Amino acid sequence: MITHWNTVINFLSAKEKVTGKYDLAILAGNSLPYLADELIHLYKQEMVSAVMLVGGIGHATPFLRHNFQRKGIKLAAASETEMYLEYFKLKYGLDKMLFLTEQTSTNSGENAVFSLNIIKAAGLNPKKVLLLQDPLLQRRIKATFEKEWQNTDTLFTNYVPIVPFIQSFSDPLLFEDDQLNGLWSKEYFLSLVLGEIPRLRNDEFGYGPNGANYIHAIEIPESVNQSYEKLCQVYDYEYQR
Repeated sequence: MITHWNTVINFLSAKEKVTGKYDLAILAGNSLPYLADELIHLYKQEMVSAVMLVGGIGHATPFLRHNFQRKGIKLAAASETEMYLEYFKLKYGLDKMLFLTEQTSTNSGENAVFSLNIIKAAGLNPKKVLLLQDPLLQRRIKATFEKEWQNTDTLFTNYVPIVPFIQSFSDPLLFEDDQLNGLWSKEYFLSLVLGEIPRLRNDEFGYGPNGANYIHAIEIPESVNQSYEKLCQVYDYEYQR
């Protein structure tokens, strides 16, 4: 079953090659503190000219707070963006004025729409943008941004430092990269992975043009579909929109 999990995970992560310098890096709301450190790494290495935090209070918020607490960091802030700002001040001494911020969005669609509004209000026109998100949601976040920013000339690239391949679907989960161990509960991980494929489909239940029309049509390879269906059978999962 591990091969089936990793086939789906690899597809969802949609890792892309990152080269040269980018105008902007956007960290969308998620539950993974290591991505915050990756954002600062990009900025300090001068791989990006500007950095943006996007995210209010959503499904990932309590998991993000929990994962910071696991690192011994207790944050008072409510929203994901505010938590990151507090963390950056504590760990790096960075002032919030360094960041473009949006802290009311609660889902990927709002992440894309509200961030574009902030960019326009700031008079910016980024041509090359890196996107950082929970890798299990990475393919969808890029598709969502491309849909909502389609009237701009911005090109998005997924920045995926680690694809979360699993070694054992146990409780707790064990990952090939042990720094990921403990970041997702087994139940949350399962819901994220098995909930994504139906959302990416271009049918009446999906997010494509033939469904909710949140994203452009995405082609899902047959090998991914087969692995997904096998996982749903084994783990008795049924998608509920």
